[in-house]
Amino acid sequence: MKKYLLLFGFCVFFFENSIAQRAFDFGGGALISVGFQEEWGVDVRAHYHTNEKWGFSGEYNLFFRRDVTSQNTETFSEITLNVNYKLMEIVGISVFGGLGYTGNNFDMNQRDPDSSNIYFETGNFNHGAQIKFLGNLPLGKSVKLFAELNLKSFGRRYDTFVFGLLYSIPMY
Repeated sequence: MKKYLLLFGFCVFFFENSIAQRAFDFGGGALISVGFQEEWGVDVRAHYHTNEKWGFSGEYNLFFRRDVTSQNTETFSEITLNVNYKLMEIVGISVFGGLGYTGNNFDMNQRDPDSSNIYFETGNFNHGAQIKFLGNLPLGKSVKLFAELNLKSFGRRYDTFVFGLLYSIPMY
């Protein structure tokens, strides 16, 4: 037991002292569905960067789906949690790649029979995975412009393109 506590203490010490820059980013933007053109939404997000390479993000998306035949607008919600790694930097633009969890409350089985089978349901909620490609362009000391592409395991209809602004708060 002492070995595990010592190892855990060493890992915490190493992790806390290896941090080059910590920052907390929050912001929002707009999103559009890549596979379904009548669907768009709003995005609210928070990012925590532990150092220059790794970051964690959480997002809430509210989708608006226009049903042309019934002239009705439906909504559904989605949450995502991701781990992101900085892949490269090109002309000041930081490019990240990430993996994560995504979940939504859209009734896929009855209303979208073309979805994939790479997800599972619990009650009214669908759980899946996503691959994220994120680009950040600094517009000033604390403001960033972001754009990202999310590829989700629910099927191509649920893939999204998101863009917006982030405000960064450095943490020392």
